[in-house]
Amino acid sequence: MARRTDPIHGAVFVAALLSLPPGSARAQVLVSGAAGASVQGAGESDVPYLGPPFSGTAVSLLGAVDVVVLPIVSVGGEASLAGDISGTQTQRASGGVNNFVSDHHDHVFSGTVKVGTPFDRRARVSAVGGLGVAQRHTSRTGTTSIGFPTAVTSPFETTLIDYVLAATVGADVVVALTGRVAILAAGRIHWLKDDDREPDGVVKRGVSSTILRGGAGVLVRF
Repeated sequence: MARRTDPIHGAVFVAALLSLPPGSARAQVLVSGAAGASVQGAGESDVPYLGPPFSGTAVSLLGAVDVVVLPIVSVGGEASLAGDISGTQTQRASGGVNNFVSDHHDHVFSGTVKVGTPFDRRARVSAVGGLGVAQRHTSRTGTTSIGFPTAVTSPFETTLIDYVLAATVGADVVVALTGRVAILAAGRIHWLKDDDREPDGVVKRGVSSTILRGGAGVLVRF
């Protein structure tokens, strides 16, 4: 006996098909990657407790996966990674002082929405907005000096890791080379919800919580 089709289920199926991009039986998936630079400014100075603050530029990598849900809108997720920036710092310690080099990076992971020129255009521009979480990672290596006037030194090493909320805005510029492959230029600003303070109010790192990143790479349609 033939199975009857529920009219409501059929209507839902037709509506789902109509919501897909023209000429496609399924949503388009866009996978992209870019390499470039990450620029991060200095934070606050808190000498003699911790200082001086430091800043720097490092290599950055951006990877994203997006699904086209409307002709001008996609949703997805991305990872914005960067290498270390470094600075020489001192920190007040019990009976002495820590002298060390700080190596710091922030990795940002976001859910994103991109809105812009229709995705079927050869050249298009999209505005990007996202929310997510950032991992703040700082490694300190140096010595601890105790005593005056003759100081006794010993090795000093510690790692700080925190997870904080992050907001992202930016833009993508895409120029198609073929039906599936395009070149990509991407820029991002990340704001981390981190006042860089210990519970007692002392500066924790001396690195800005605002990050600028940009790069170029490739986008592939599936």
